[in-house]
Amino acid sequence: MTQQAYEAILKAVENRNEVLMKKKIIALGKHYNVMDKDENILCSVHLSLWQNMGGEGMSRYVGKWAGRAMKYTYLIKDAQENIGIEVRKYNGSWKTAFEVVEPDSNVVVGKIWLKRSFLIGGIKARWVNKENDNPLITVKGNVMKRKYRMLSPDGKEIAKVRHKIVAIRDVWKLEINDTSKDLEAIIFAAVLDFEKEM
Repeated sequence: MTQQAYEAILKAVENRNEVLMKKKIIALGKHYNVMDKDENILCSVHLSLWQNMGGEGMSRYVGKWAGRAMKYTYLIKDAQENIGIEVRKYNGSWKTAFEVVEPDSNVVVGKIWLKRSFLIGGIKARWVNKENDNPLITVKGNVMKRKYRMLSPDGKEIAKVRHKIVAIRDVWKLEINDTSKDLEAIIFAAVLDFEKEM
């Protein structure tokens, strides 16, 4: 089912110029629905309660900084809640690596590097070539305030987040200019939003 779910996710987000990201307020752990403009669910992103390092679950016992350093896995599910993609975080709190994996085959389809600032709590991140770590997508702007752009190596805008006000339902928009990288942009944006709360 995992390969079918992966293909379903690819098809659901294909050629999307924008998606809505909705945080589920009541959930065991952290949960985002990725929706079209009519709020139909395309896929979802989950971090389970006992992996949730942002103030719940284990972090109550190990502390925020220790929690950041632990390994955990985000699950990307299709609209029927079948797991299609995993984003596996490895050890590290200030500098962290993530691998985007198709679980059935265990094939790595992407890699993310994330670095936290010591002074202002900011985040720098890039999606890199899985073979040689050359940057494919770089984040520029303020991740903490959801005001940032995703740029290609030649500086072209792939996608952007501009969350102007605090929404009651915590819904924000991801605008995608390069629809050949829509899945990467969605995964990247979701991971960054989880990580800014860690």
